[in-house]
Order: sequence, then structure tokens, then C-alpha cells
Amino acid sequence: MKRIRKKFRDMKYRHKLTILLVTSSLVPMTMLALYSHNSMSRLVRHNEVEDTSSILEQTRESIDSQIEVYTGLINYLTYSPDIEEVINEKNMDNYVAYAKYTQIVDPLLTVPKSYHDAINQIQIFADSIKVRHEYTLVPMDEIGQEWWSSQLNDEVQVQWLVNTEKPEIAAVRNIYDGRNRTAVLCITLDYNKIFKPLKNIISDESGTMVLDQSQNIVYRDENIQDNDLADLRESDKILEQISKEYVAVNSTSQNTGWKFYLYKTKKSVEKSVYQMLLAEIPLIAGCVLIIFILGMAFSRLFTRKIEMLTENMDQVNHGSREVTVTSDAEDEVGVLIRSFRRMMGEIDRLISEVYENKIALKEFELKALTAQINPHFLYNSLSIINWMAIKSGQKEISKVTLDLSTFYRTALSKGEDMVTVENCIRNIEAYLSIQLVMHDNDFTVEWKIDPQVKAEKVPKLILQPVVENALEHGLDVKEEGDKILQLSFLDAEDAVLLRVEDNGMGMEQSVAESLVTYQAEGYGLKNVNDRICLLYGEEYKIRITSSVGKGTVVEMRIPKGETS
Repeated sequence: MKRIRKKFRDMKYRHKLTILLVTSSLVPMTMLALYSHNSMSRLVRHNEVEDTSSILEQTRESIDSQIEVYTGLINYLTYSPDIEEVINEKNMDNYVAYAKYTQIVDPLLTVPKSYHDAINQIQIFADSIKVRHEYTLVPMDEIGQEWWSSQLNDEVQVQWLVNTEKPEIAAVRNIYDGRNRTAVLCITLDYNKIFKPLKNIISDESGTMVLDQSQNIVYRDENIQDNDLADLRESDKILEQISKEYVAVNSTSQNTGWKFYLYKTKKSVEKSVYQMLLAEIPLIAGCVLIIFILGMAFSRLFTRKIEMLTENMDQVNHGSREVTVTSDAEDEVGVLIRSFRRMMGEIDRLISEVYENKIALKEFELKALTAQINPHFLYNSLSIINWMAIKSGQKEISKVTLDLSTFYRTALSKGEDMVTVENCIRNIEAYLSIQLVMHDNDFTVEWKIDPQVKAEKVPKLILQPVVENALEHGLDVKEEGDKILQLSFLDAEDAVLLRVEDNGMGMEQSVAESLVTYQAEGYGLKNVNDRICLLYGEEYKIRITSSVGKGTVVEMRIPKGETS
């Protein structure tokens, strides 16, 4: 969490503002979208149930309309005078009976089949019928052979009986003469044709079931994958499972008392909700995109001047004194920009009075230091010492004298402030030659020189104080091991890299970094660093790397092509 807070704290103000604007817009939009989606989901689920209920109701009405037709037909036949005559006439002559059966009864019982393809057959069972006449007229004592006879009760109304194994449906009506049942009229119907409307409404992940008044399963059909109802046979267990795992509706037939059920898996109902969500996603994505675009646009609009001011301040921090940002707005940012412009104007005035005067003072101090030395007197004196050493056979004294002469000749450089790298190298070579004599050759000097940098110009007298420090505070205090001083003059693309490295005692890095701020006696590291910064800017300041017991590295970068 701390890392996240720090990362947010270090983020650009424009990005912070974008995040805040987008978040403040997304939170209410998300809440509104969730509320809207939940409301629409409930509505879709309700509509899905309503549609399912409507489909079942229409299907039940379609089956009921068929049942009403067949109920009307059986009632019509029951009260037909010709049928009544056949039922009530018990002593009819066989010839007359056959003629009446053939000419009158058979057409009444067979013609309806041509109009209603669901009718399998129409039969009359009566006490008056002694001999079976084809399949239409049957003696009453043979009624026990029919599958529906065991289910038939004594009611007068039409009874609808179903055999799911055969399968077949029978519409049966008892006919009474007073209190005695004299006949039974039965219309046998095609099971599949009667329940065909139910078959048509079954879709994927749905099923239908019909129960009679005794809760027996009259019809059942399902099209459900991984069906957990397939092994159940008792209607009460099926209904219990449906109530738990499915979305179900029901409707009761007023004609038969049958109860119709249509049920769907909850997954199929949620599929409609899922489809609605898919339709919402492009709209939500579009709103989020618009929020992001507007958030970025507004944050950029609000922070544009602040970013310009920050960039201008960074340029000032890197040495530029030009103010490029302007604003005439009266808001806080406008006031800040105008205050910055006034501040930079004051700084320019102070730089003219103080900073430039300081540069002139440093240059004057350097020239005054050089002027203290009389070149001609010095060279003549060293020449006499060299001649006397040669005359006395003191070659070492002669060599030291010549090195000292070279050192001062290259150091004075005829009053020039800038010298070539080659001249700087000769100056340090002469200086180190004298130091080797003074130190009894107890250290080794290694050189790394890129030939292409020898002609480049560097400020004079910037390397000798660094070498002196390396000897005095690095190698001289080292008691064991080889003492190595390495000097490098390298090509660093747009600059000349001057490096002085020793393997002396070294120091803590914090101490090393303070050397360029510590004012030591004489012309030390601070003076060299101040001079470089004044000439080339803070980005070219001396860089010191050190570690206790491992040594110190001092690096100076001088931009190429600088001659003053």
C-alpha cells in the first residue's frame, strides 16, 4: 500500500487529475449501470416467466378446445334418438337390428373420424347389444376387456382417461336409465395428436408435464441436458425437484381437471439476462471510453499551463534564464506564472551583479596567481641550475630541473586560460616525474590516452590539484601493497573525459562528495569544481567515487569545442 501511495504521489499532476476525473465519473456511472442492470434483469426474468405462462396457457386452451369438441361430440351421440333407440330396444329382431346398425348407427359412429383425425374409434357398450357389431357396437359384458374399464367410475359426466403405456386417450360417458347403467359411450383418441401442442412448445432446456386429478402423470416430455428429473417417476418428487431447480408455470383445465406444467432450467432463463448484458457491454464500453477521453482532455486543458511552467522551471534549473511561459488568466496558475516571470527578472538582475562578477573575480584570481611568477626569471634560474647540475655530473638534478621547467612552462602557457589536452598531459608528466623523485619511486603511474582528444582544449591547471590530492590523501597513507595512479584522457562523444584513479585508502562516499564543497587551503578541489561549473554549468561538475580500502576515482567532463 505504501508503494502504491508513493507511486501515486510521484505521478504527474496531469495523470493524477485524469485518474480522479475518471474515477469520480466511473463510480456513479457504475452504480447507475448496476442498478439499471439489476432492474432490467428482474424485468427480463419476470417477462420470461410471463411469456412461458402465456405459452402454456395458449397451449392448454388449444388442447381444451379439442377436448370440448370431443366432449360435445360424445354428448351429441349420447342424446341422439337413433343411439337411444339402439340402447333402449332390447328385444329387437336380429335382421332389423343389423339393418339399423348398418344403416343408421355405423354412419353416426364412423363419419366423425373423417373430420377429426385424432379419433381412433367410437364404441357403444350396451346391454341391448347381444352380438358384437364390428368394432362399433359391443355387448356390455365385454367392457371389462377394455383398458379404461378399471378406471371408470359411476359419474354421468364425460370422463377423460389416459393410458400412457399404450399410449391412448379415452373419453367415456356412462348412460343411465334411471339408476341403472344401460350403456357406455367411448371415443378413443390418438394420444400424440391430442398432446401435440405440448410437444411443439418444448425448446432446449425445458420440459412439460400433465397430471390428472389424482396426481397421476398423464403426459411428460423433456429436452434438458444433464436431466436430473429423468430417473424420477413419482409426480410429487418431480414437482419438488422442479420447484427447487427450475422456473415453472402451471395451468389447470376446466374440462378435464388436468394440471399442465411447463418448466425451464434457470440457466435458460439467465441466458436471456446474459444476452441483455452482452447488448449492454458496447454501451458501457462506449461510456467508459468517452469518460477516459473527456478526463484526459480536461486534465490536459487544466494542467497545460502548469506543465509549461514546470518545463520552463526545469530549463532554468539546467542553466537557461529565458522565461517562455505566459498567461493573462486571473486564476491561481496565471498568478503563479506572472510571479515566476517577476522572480526570474529579479534573478537575471542579481546574476548580472553577483554571478558574472564572481566569474570575473575567479579569473582575476587565477591571472593574479600566474602573474606572481616571473617567467623569464624562473626559466633563467632553472637553466642555470640545470647547467650547474650537468657540469657537476648530477643527472638526476638535471632531470628534475628540466621537469620543473616543463611543468611551469606548460602551467603558465603564455598567459592563456585554455590549453590543449596534449599540453595538459606534458604538464602532469613533468609534475609526476618530480613527485616520483620525491617519493623515491614508490608508486606507479599508468596512462590511458585517446589520441583523438589531444587537440581538444581544456582549462589549464585543473588536473594538478586532483593528482596532488590523490598522492597526498590516497597513496601516501597506504601502507601495504602496490601503489598505482592511473590517469585517463578519453573520448566521451561530445566531451573529453579526464579521470584520476588511485588504489589508496579511499573514504566514505559521503566524505568524497563533500570534497568539492570544502574550502581547503590553496588551489584545491573546490576551486577546480567552482571554475568548471562557472565555465560550463552544474552538469559538468566534478564527480568523485570512493570506497574505504579500495581507492578513489575523480572524473571531469570538458565539453568539446569550448575555447573560452
